[in-house]
Amino acid sequence: MPNRTLSFAYTACVAFAALIAFLLSATAEQTLYVLDDSELVWITENDGTHDTDEVARTVQEVADDHGTAIGYGVLDVNEPSSQAHLYLAVSDPDSRHARWLNDGYRTFSRSFTVHTHPVTDFGEVGPNGYYLVFGPPEAASALRQALADHGLTEAPGARTTRLWHFFSGGHLLHLAAVALLSTVTATAAGVLLAARDHAVRRLQGHSYLSVLTGELVRVARLWAIILPGTAAVTLGLLDIYNGWSQLGFYTPLALAFLAALALPCLAVHAAALALVHTTGILPALRGRLPLRSTTAAIYLVRVPALVLALVIVGGVVAAAQESRDRRTALEVFAQYGDTSRPALSANYGWADADAVDGELGPWLRAADTSGDMVLAVPLAPSEIVPSDPAAPRRERLAAPVLIVNDTYLAREEVLSPAGERYDGASGTVRVLLPESAAARARPVAEGVAGWLEVNGGHGRVPDVEVLPAADGQTVFTYGTQERLGLVLPLLREPVIVALPNGGALSDNSYVNHMSGRYTVFPDPGVVAALRAEDPQASRYVSMVEALTTGASKAHALALGTLRGELFNLLGAASVLLLTAVAACVVHVRTRAQTIFARHISGWSFPATHRRLLTVEALIAAVFVGWAAWGAATASAGSNDPARPLPPGTASATGAEPFHAAGIALASLALTLGVLVLFHHRIVREGSSRA
Repeated sequence: MPNRTLSFAYTACVAFAALIAFLLSATAEQTLYVLDDSELVWITENDGTHDTDEVARTVQEVADDHGTAIGYGVLDVNEPSSQAHLYLAVSDPDSRHARWLNDGYRTFSRSFTVHTHPVTDFGEVGPNGYYLVFGPPEAASALRQALADHGLTEAPGARTTRLWHFFSGGHLLHLAAVALLSTVTATAAGVLLAARDHAVRRLQGHSYLSVLTGELVRVARLWAIILPGTAAVTLGLLDIYNGWSQLGFYTPLALAFLAALALPCLAVHAAALALVHTTGILPALRGRLPLRSTTAAIYLVRVPALVLALVIVGGVVAAAQESRDRRTALEVFAQYGDTSRPALSANYGWADADAVDGELGPWLRAADTSGDMVLAVPLAPSEIVPSDPAAPRRERLAAPVLIVNDTYLAREEVLSPAGERYDGASGTVRVLLPESAAARARPVAEGVAGWLEVNGGHGRVPDVEVLPAADGQTVFTYGTQERLGLVLPLLREPVIVALPNGGALSDNSYVNHMSGRYTVFPDPGVVAALRAEDPQASRYVSMVEALTTGASKAHALALGTLRGELFNLLGAASVLLLTAVAACVVHVRTRAQTIFARHISGWSFPATHRRLLTVEALIAAVFVGWAAWGAATASAGSNDPARPLPPGTASATGAEPFHAAGIALASLALTLGVLVLFHHRIVREGSSRA
């Protein structure tokens, strides 16, 4: 068997592979609908000449001709975050796809359900949308051509989601990085800790290849025990979780991650062993290691581990704040019962803008006029009053802007400075300014008029009336605040622009605001009635989700992210500990006699190990300085509209230097703790020899 550190490394490879495969399967299913390998055809364009029944027959014919199955996937209207529907065309009645149709599709995740139907029943939702081809690429090409004959085509440049896209950021990427760094570092540390054992083998005449072969045989023996044990535990847990559903997808995915982790570990194992063999046999018997090359390799891992820990700590803090805010938001949303938000279909909503405006625009205007719809459009201050980079900060509008309709004021309490409530009946556009924004009344009024010219109807722009609002008010946003990067559905002291019901916006603007999910319906039956009465219009409305449903799902995702990031933080700490152990091993074994001599000569601990401690302190100082510089640069860029940050640059919270200082102190503490243990061991061994 390998030593304990190596055993940990190769066992961790197996455990991490099983965990990453599980999390990826559960996460990807809600986007991909079906985990089986498939080619995706996304139809978003049609010329209106198709017959839905003919399209269904064509899909079945393509499936029959290629001996495959084709599914049309769409999210559920009322439960889009947890349910989907799959309309299947199956060629082989004995295939597993036929069993999906007869017995239902068993999802991997317990929080997501896929309902199956025959493809002939997709008339109410098709033919635009996602077609999943469970067969060779030529079947997907044949389907594209067959659908094109019906006037149905893909939009140019359409992109589809792949499994690897889920590692482009977030806690899954952090977990993969932690898994790779921790296993590779543990492998290298295990080889270094066994340097004396390797020297004994060399003294016995074993070559590098012989020693390496023996090491790999020990790893194989370990895996002969670990793999069956881990497989049994994983199968037991999966049986409890989902009854082994999608086991055929999960197993090769876990094996692929195992290979992705094990191969680098084996490569590092071989490289570290070669590095150990560069030391002479006699010095190696005393535990000496090649100083420069080994130290450089250690810090090539240790420094990225510090950066990764900083990223993860920021993720933990952000996830904790979001989880707290999501829980509070859920409590607020619960007070609004069945209030729901419709969404514009991605499959139909962009195919023909004029047709969408013609179908949904008048209906949304009528719902607004009758008071059945609440409008809440959050805007950044600069979207109403352009910000002058040269102007002092105090002269810029700082308050967020909330565009609402009269129905909003009828349902939500907004007070004047005298304590009187603004009602929902007015024929003008009212701008309600808090005292903090009163000095910007004229620019705000002009900005609102300009906004209405762009978003209003073709008739006369309504009069704009500026009125005072009481200070210190917090208003409800109906969940639309996420446009401003906020989690809580509340805005404090916003500038409120109240539009008269049905009298200010164009049909296109109504549809745009629905596509942005800024329109809500206290009575979801209004939207249900539209879908029942007008099948064509109903195709444009892909979902009608209750505010509480979306908030509950968002809270669950935030909690999952927090748990994942906490686990990642523990993994990053283990990497820092392992690199600290490796650095201390190299330090004490190359200077064992010097350390003992200094100790008996009365040198203090810091003086005895001043070289290692100086290096660690220097790295910590540079790390904290780098974090502070990055935070200052990001903060300056976010506050200077004339010099924006490059796309994709993360915004700074200002806490990064403090996070970095905490990580640096923790890293120094780990190094000191390990160094103290090795120091006492050298002193004890030296005293016994004396």
